[in-house]
Amino acid sequence: MEMTLTLPDEIGKQLQHLPNPSEFVSKVVKEALKNLTSPPVQKDWEPSKWAKIAQRIHNDPVHLAGYSQQLKKDMREFRENFEFIHDRT
Repeated sequence: MEMTLTLPDEIGKQLQHLPNPSEFVSKVVKEALKNLTSPPVQKDWEPSKWAKIAQRIHNDPVHLAGYSQQLKKDMREFRENFEFIHDRT
């Protein structure tokens, strides 16, 4: 297969000085394609329980009904009382 690639002038000049530029480019591209990493495809991926809850709250905040005030209170208490071990003096 014949392809036309646009390369920076500096790279093109270096390729021209090689004894067999086509073979060199083929080897480099083949090696690069072997090392190409693609994100793993997880067909059976399912969000965690917490991700589902967060998504449900995001999509339908009314779903909390009477619990929203308690949740806000709990979150506030957690923030106010939270400290890292290294923060203790």
